[in-house]
Amino acid sequence: MSAPGQALDVLHKAIHDNDAAAVRAALRDHPELKSTIDAALPHGSFGQTAMLAAVQKRNLAIVDLLLAAGADINAGSHWWAGSFNVLDETDAAFLPALLQRGARMTPHAAARLGLVDRLRAILDADPSAVHKRGGDGQLPLHFASTIEIADLLLGRGAEIDAIDVDHESTAAQWMLGTVEGEDPPATRHHVARFLVSRGCRTDILMASALGDVERVKTHLAGDPGSIRTSVSERWFPKRDPRAGGAIYIWTLGAHKTAHLVAKKFGHDDVFALLMTASSPEVQLPIACEVGDEALVRSLLTATPHLVDALTDDEWRRVVDAAQEGNVNGVRLMLEAGWPVDARGQHGATALHWAGFHGNTAMTREILKHGPPLEALSEEFQGTPLDWAVYGSRHGWNPTHSDHAGTVGALLEAGAKIPADVEPATDAVREVIRRYNRRGS
Repeated sequence: MSAPGQALDVLHKAIHDNDAAAVRAALRDHPELKSTIDAALPHGSFGQTAMLAAVQKRNLAIVDLLLAAGADINAGSHWWAGSFNVLDETDAAFLPALLQRGARMTPHAAARLGLVDRLRAILDADPSAVHKRGGDGQLPLHFASTIEIADLLLGRGAEIDAIDVDHESTAAQWMLGTVEGEDPPATRHHVARFLVSRGCRTDILMASALGDVERVKTHLAGDPGSIRTSVSERWFPKRDPRAGGAIYIWTLGAHKTAHLVAKKFGHDDVFALLMTASSPEVQLPIACEVGDEALVRSLLTATPHLVDALTDDEWRRVVDAAQEGNVNGVRLMLEAGWPVDARGQHGATALHWAGFHGNTAMTREILKHGPPLEALSEEFQGTPLDWAVYGSRHGWNPTHSDHAGTVGALLEAGAKIPADVEPATDAVREVIRRYNRRGS
C-alpha cells in the first residue's frame, strides 16, 4: 500500500490524462484512496479534489468511477478563501448529468449559468442566500451573467460593492474580463455597465474598460493623478496578505494602465482622451508598449532625456513588456534609454523573462544593450540562462517558443553554462553539448 499522497498523485495524473481506464486501475490498485477520495489533490490548484478535476474534463465515466469509490459530489475544494464545487466547474451541457447524480444547485451556480428561475426559487426559500459566500469568497452577484440576474440579486438585498475574499474586488471588477469557454470570447461588460448605472463604485480602469468617456473625464477631473493608475499593489493594495491580489490582474492584465486597458477593448476614443491628458513621461512608455514609433521619436526629439523623468514604476515597464512577450515594446523602450537591468516581478530583468519564454528575437534585442548576463533574480534565484533552461520544460507557451535558439544566443553572448541543466529539454541540452564541444 502506498502513501495517501502518492496514491492521489496517481489518481490525479489519470484524471489529468482524461483516462477512465487509468482511473479505474488507480482506484483498484490503491484501495486506500477511498478514505481520501474527497481530499485535496497534492498538486491540484486551489485545493482541488478529484471530483472537481473530473468535472473540469467533462468526463462522466470518471465522475461515475469516483462516485462508486465513495466520492461526495457536493464536496467542495479545500481553498482558504472559499470553496468551489462541481457546479462552479460545469457548463450548461454537463449540468443535467451532475444534477441527476445529486449535485445541489447553489445561488452562485444559478447566477453564473443564467438560471434566473432556479435562483429566484433559492432566494424565496432562503433570503439570506443572497449573502452566501462561494468560491474565492465571492457572493452570488459576483457570478451574475445577465442583467436580469443582477437586478434580481440587487432587489433581494445584494450589496453592490461587496468584495470577495481572495481578490478583494467587487462584482463589477470581476465582470471586466472575458468569459471562459466562450467562442468567440465574450464579456460581462453589459452587466458591469448595469451595475455602474445602479451606482457601483468605479475607477478609471473600469471606466476605460467599459469605454465610458464621460466617467473617465470625471475621474481625471476629480484626481488628475489617476492618469498613472495601473494594475498593481500600489494602486490596489491587499488588505489580507493571503489574498491573491486584485482581480484586475486577471481581468485586465498585471501592470496595465487605463490607456492600455482602453486599447485592449478597442475604445480608441478613450485611449485618445487619456493620451491627451497625459504628460510626456506618461505618454512615452505607453507609446513604446503600443508600438507607436512616430510618437516615441516625437517625444524624445522634444525632450531628449525624457527617460530620466520616469519613475521606478515606469522603468520596470520594460520588464513587464518582456514578461508579456512584447518584443517591439521592449525594443523601443531600450532604444529610448530604459535601463536594461531594471527589475520587475520576482526581481527578474527583461532578459530573465525573454529566457523563460524562449523568445529568441527578444533575447537578441536585449543583448544589443549589454545586459548583466549573470544577474540573479530575487525569487527563484537564477540567471537569465537558468530561467531559459527551466522555461524550456516548464514555460507557459511551449508551442510558440524557441528555447534552443534563446539558449544558443545567451551562450554566444558569454553566459555561463548553469551547473544544473536537469530541467532542460533534449533540444536545449543538445545546444549546450555542442557549445561545450566547441569550447573544449
